[in-house]
Amino acid sequence: MDIHPINEVGKENWNAFVAKHYPPVGAFMQTWEWGEFQKALGRKIERYVMEADSGEHIAVFTVVYHSLPFGFSYGYSPRGPVISKHLDGDAINKVFQKIALWTKQNFKDIIFLRLEPPLTSAIRGLRDSEFRQPAYYIQPRHNLFVSLAQTENEILESFHPSTRSNIKRALRRGVRDQVKHALSGSELKEFYLMTEDTIKRNSGKNVYPHRHYFETLIRTIPKIGEKANPDKLELGIRYAYQNEKAAAAEFTVFFGNTATYLYGASFSERLSSKATTFLHWAEILEAKRRGFLYYDFGGIDETIWPTLTNFKRQFRGAELSYIGNVDIPLKPKMYQAYNFFRRAAKLK
Repeated sequence: MDIHPINEVGKENWNAFVAKHYPPVGAFMQTWEWGEFQKALGRKIERYVMEADSGEHIAVFTVVYHSLPFGFSYGYSPRGPVISKHLDGDAINKVFQKIALWTKQNFKDIIFLRLEPPLTSAIRGLRDSEFRQPAYYIQPRHNLFVSLAQTENEILESFHPSTRSNIKRALRRGVRDQVKHALSGSELKEFYLMTEDTIKRNSGKNVYPHRHYFETLIRTIPKIGEKANPDKLELGIRYAYQNEKAAAAEFTVFFGNTATYLYGASFSERLSSKATTFLHWAEILEAKRRGFLYYDFGGIDETIWPTLTNFKRQFRGAELSYIGNVDIPLKPKMYQAYNFFRRAAKLK
């Protein structure tokens, strides 16, 4: 097995591999376009492919570098590496052992490399090797997604009765949705006001990234067109209006077989419109119309997000759990210090 960097020449094959070998949840973070988005945020990225002796691609992963105080940094592969679904447990174990050896030979300056493999079963021998698995995680370990294989009516009937009722109630209360292929300055400002309102409603807990993140996302990721393009990552922005006044907004990405809900926000004064539930239903219909197989509601966690988790579970989708972070410490003492200070900061 050999690992080497890949450039623009391999762009099309990259997304094709990710789409073919990724499970339903999280694939967009390893797409070519998401890597470009990370670069636009000012982060250094590198893309790598692992080949078998035959030359066949068996894994790909994007590494995003994150700066730390005093000039230090670490590498992070969100929902990566993407590994060929044809490999068995022993072969997957060899992939990780190869990555560990390669990392130690090629990464001298960073404190650690963090992987986040989209695997639901533990990697054999992981705890007895040079890998570490911290108790915390970056991307949600648990996700909920709805299959779009059934008819629209069958999907609707699978929801909790209160969710079905809220979708109908939204229509009766004058809610309509609109896809935004661009956001004006006033519309973007309106979205930020929605996020601020949502934060207040959640006792001041902020789950949103900074404004530069959203503005870069809108500028960098191509918007959805009339026809589906599953081999490329595309961004959908949808607003809900009640009696022509903005009530809620939602950001969704489309790639491979899955439409993935990223962020949403709403105005408290229009919560009774049920616009948030209605927007999810509108995006489910959009994804199905475009031929996608799944709608991913994103992370769930009863401890961290109890109210949000309960809301998502009313759509009665399937739940999926990944194994979490897999770290390769390159400077063990500094890696321990990083985790100590991270825990201390969380306790404040």
